[in-house]
Amino acid sequence: MFTTVIAQLSPDTLLRVIQQLQREGQSPDVSAAINTALEFWLQEKLRLASEPAAAGQRGYQWKTVFLPEGTILRSWSYGEHNYAEVIGDQIIHQGRPVSPNQFARSFARSMRNAWIDLSIRRPGERYFTIASRLRAESLQKK
Repeated sequence: MFTTVIAQLSPDTLLRVIQQLQREGQSPDVSAAINTALEFWLQEKLRLASEPAAAGQRGYQWKTVFLPEGTILRSWSYGEHNYAEVIGDQIIHQGRPVSPNQFARSFARSMRNAWIDLSIRRPGERYFTIASRLRAESLQKK
């Protein structure tokens, strides 16, 4: 079952999609083509997000989740957000390198689980994602 949404495409892109479908001998079902393209795009984003650093790429490897340089970590504690950033191969908070667990615990008066308490926004992403979701996605690939 599909949900109907409205998406704007440039006329040139729409024409190229229809032409490609015709070259492949398929009916010009643009909705199906867009759905397939988005599935491929999501799979590729997941693959890139969970693979270890490519040669020369810097970042922090947190168990099965790779955080590329420029990733922002966010914690919520006592009514305010706190932030850290992956710089080089370290997570930096207030000028000091920390582990995800150290960052999560630095604002709490109790034990914290960094996978549950931290949200992550990698470079190029618009929204933060809870760390446990990134971990679950990386484990699904294995």
